[in-house]
This record gives sequence, C-alpha cells and structure tokens, in this order.
Amino acid sequence: MKKLKMLLADTFKGFNPRRYLDMDEIELESQQNGVNYRLAERLDIVDMLAIERDVYDGDVPWTFSHFEHEIVKNNDAFFIVAEVDRKVVGFIGARLTDHGKNIHISNLAVIRKFQNQGIATTLISQIVRLMTDLGKVLMTLEVRRDNTKAQGLYRRNGFQTDKLMPSYYDDGGDAIWMIKQLRKNAEN
Repeated sequence: MKKLKMLLADTFKGFNPRRYLDMDEIELESQQNGVNYRLAERLDIVDMLAIERDVYDGDVPWTFSHFEHEIVKNNDAFFIVAEVDRKVVGFIGARLTDHGKNIHISNLAVIRKFQNQGIATTLISQIVRLMTDLGKVLMTLEVRRDNTKAQGLYRRNGFQTDKLMPSYYDDGGDAIWMIKQLRKNAEN
C-alpha cells in the first residue's frame, strides 16, 4: 500500500501505466470468460485498426500514428485490449486530464463478431477499477448523439449525460458529454 500512495502523489508527472505492471496492488491483466484483458502494445495497433474498419463500416477514425502516440509516446494515456485466442477483439483507450485528477475515455470498440458478449462492459469496468484504485475523481467521455446503443452501454455502467456538444464531430454531428463520478473530490 505504501507504493500505491507514493504513486498517487506522483500522478502529476504523467501516468505511464507500464510502471504498474510489477505492482501487486495494481492489476493490468485479467482473464474473464475466455477473454484476456491486458495493456495494449504497439504490435496491437494493426488489429485495432481492423476493429475500427469493422465497427465504423470501413472508416478508421484513428490512424496508426494516433494509436502509436497514445500507446507508446503519451505517458498520460493508455489502451487496454481484449483478446480471444491471442487475437485482439476489442479495446478501450483513456487519457489523464485536469493535471492527473480525472480520466477521459478516448476510444472504445469491439469487433462486431464479439459484440453483446460483455467485452465492452468489462473493458469499461477495468478502467473504472484501475482509476478508482489510483484515486481519480471523475471519468468523462463523448459519444455521438445518434449512437443510442453506446449511450445505453455507458448509462448501464454508471455514466450520466452532462451536456450536448453541437457540431462536435468533423462531419457536423453532435456529441453528448457523459460523466461518471469515481469518488468525491478530495477538496470538498
């Protein structure tokens, strides 16, 4: 527990989740219902792009370099992947915000063949558990206003609608900003 408290005091210097891999208090790998969850690596990016193509009907909202930056270079960001038989079938990305106080979900996708099997819910719960253990206060995300299926997933996982963001996306689509309180603000 002493290590964890020291790490919490150090969160303003960057997250870099790789430093938690050898800690007993922080689990970044797990297995549930035949699905392995682990921290993403650069080699996973090709699979992640294929998942995007599948989920977004041929489009890839994130490029290889976007993923590479978040997975390899940005110490305030990370991705967790879900894999079945050593094949990545889903992922979730997150990034620290507000000087390390809060966390923002940047990306979540599960290949269609594996949707509706609880993988997205488990990916969300992995991030929530980790960030709660690390003392983060608030989790945020944005979702397309017309993506009611994703909104339902987030609501089932404790997120609430906070505000509408008109014309947020490049194509002019609106977004909904959603939040989940992880713990009360220590300053209150």
